[in-house]
Amino acid sequence: MDLFSDSGTVLVENMQINGRTRHPGRTISLTLLDNYDYWVILEASQQRLFLNSTGRILDRDPPHDITTIVVRVQCTNLLVGTVIFHEVHIVVRDRNDNPPIFRQPRYYIAVNELTPIGTIVFTGFSGSNGATDIDDGPNGQIEYGVQYNPNDPASNGTVRVANTLSGHIVLAERLNYEERTRYLVIVEANDRAPFFPNRLTATTTLTVDVLDGDDLGPMFLPCVLVNNTQDCNPLTYRAAIPEFTDPGRLNPLNVTPAIRAVDMDRNIQPPSDRPGILYFILVGHPMAYKDYFSLNQTTAELRVLQPVNRDLYQRFTLIIKLSAVDADEGSNGLVTYEILAGAQGDFVINNRTGRITVATGVTLVVGRSYTLTVRASDNAPGIQRRSSITTVYIEVLPPNNQSPPRFPLFSYSVEVSEAMRLGAILLNLQAIDRENDPITYRIVSGDPEQRFNLTET
Repeated sequence: MDLFSDSGTVLVENMQINGRTRHPGRTISLTLLDNYDYWVILEASQQRLFLNSTGRILDRDPPHDITTIVVRVQCTNLLVGTVIFHEVHIVVRDRNDNPPIFRQPRYYIAVNELTPIGTIVFTGFSGSNGATDIDDGPNGQIEYGVQYNPNDPASNGTVRVANTLSGHIVLAERLNYEERTRYLVIVEANDRAPFFPNRLTATTTLTVDVLDGDDLGPMFLPCVLVNNTQDCNPLTYRAAIPEFTDPGRLNPLNVTPAIRAVDMDRNIQPPSDRPGILYFILVGHPMAYKDYFSLNQTTAELRVLQPVNRDLYQRFTLIIKLSAVDADEGSNGLVTYEILAGAQGDFVINNRTGRITVATGVTLVVGRSYTLTVRASDNAPGIQRRSSITTVYIEVLPPNNQSPPRFPLFSYSVEVSEAMRLGAILLNLQAIDRENDPITYRIVSGDPEQRFNLTET
């Protein structure tokens, strides 16, 4: 018998009990027993049973839970007086009338941006924590899938359902905290009714919060990005010191802008996992820089070590290197460097220090540029290993003092009033030297009477 059958529905067309139940010649009488709640009506003359559901619903689902109706029919032989009992079982078939219901309106997970694709990131639909359906059989079995979210199209390919029955969610695309920190994924649950159009569904929202991972290196501040990249343009720091001055009166040197750096992964949690930053003088010119300057590895304070004679050194050029120190301890904190692409055999990297040098036997060509992809990895085992990738730009310049300084403009024009006072500034000239060598200025021609004066520096 089907669920929600109408009152008067025939349950048993003919019980086929031997004997005659109608006059003339009646031989047996039938009586209905154990008819609890009076769900069944007996028409004895036809040996027929009917449903009696007037004013109520026959429902096998909770809270009614009527799955079977059992009655007894007493058969009395009117000729000899014997009595026989016939037990009748009426099974209530399930109808797919209840949709799945999720235990929660929303579910939440947090996934580190370094999580590999294919990793199971959510098992929260297991057991009774996901969707349930009070229907029976396939009508009450649940399958899960990801539904298209028109309000958040970027979320649709982020995850997928690995097992439709368990609802386990796996990562389908690589995450990037710097690009997106939250996805709203619509998860659908449907029953498994045999006739597909009869299947009922329900949806919930799975909020995926992206956690910051250690995938970016440190950067100097202030950072001016290279066009269409996440890399900073090289910064130039400047400091001026008087010659023959006791270092105690100068230290720490006033550097403009102040040497500061931060790790670009600013929201790694917990904070104890955030890498530290160390500062180093990588190389310098002239080579005697080591005798005159030191850089504090943790505070980036630049100090002069001894008085400087300007007759010997007019300028020092120091290249400062940043190093991200892994927050892990022991062997996990050991960082290994490697060049992934772009070196073209012309450069090598020290896998422990990260120092990049020209490969043995290579002669660089002036004007050529390189874009190196460098990876730093910790020493954790297997899938626990973490790494960070950065880009190093290299431009091959001419040897020292081989590239002449250049003016931004080929010619300059200035109008001078005859009433202008002596010593007035007419024009500020600024030439550029790619090697950062000192530049001096002088008037070569055009002023035989020496009416104009040009400062040398």
